Amino acid sequence: MGNFEEELIQSLVKKNLDIIILSMLKDNPIHGYKIIADLHNAFGVLLSPGTLYPLLYRLVSEGLIDVEAESRRKVYSLTRLGERRTREFVESYKRHVDRILGYIDGNLA
Repeated sequence: MGNFEEELIQSLVKKNLDIIILSMLKDNPIHGYKIIADLHNAFGVLLSPGTLYPLLYRLVSEGLIDVEAESRRKVYSLTRLGERRTREFVESYKRHVDRILGYIDGNLA
């Protein structure tokens, strides 16, 4: 991947990190290290725990995810509110991205 591509994906992932994490939790509870590893595998973005855990704590405080202690680590899962908000956000995001890309495509035609 070229430098522009790497910077673009880094920026997009970091700006949308909350919704990406919520979507990751849709089917299975996972722990923080797995979130970091999965993001790195999927996008080549390596998050620090100092970036991830404050976000997870915020999502817990907003009632979008739950946290449970399992052995020596915390496992995060999506709440019903989190699932609903994730669906609403994705629908809205798609509409706005389509609108923006339509505008850009119209200018480039």
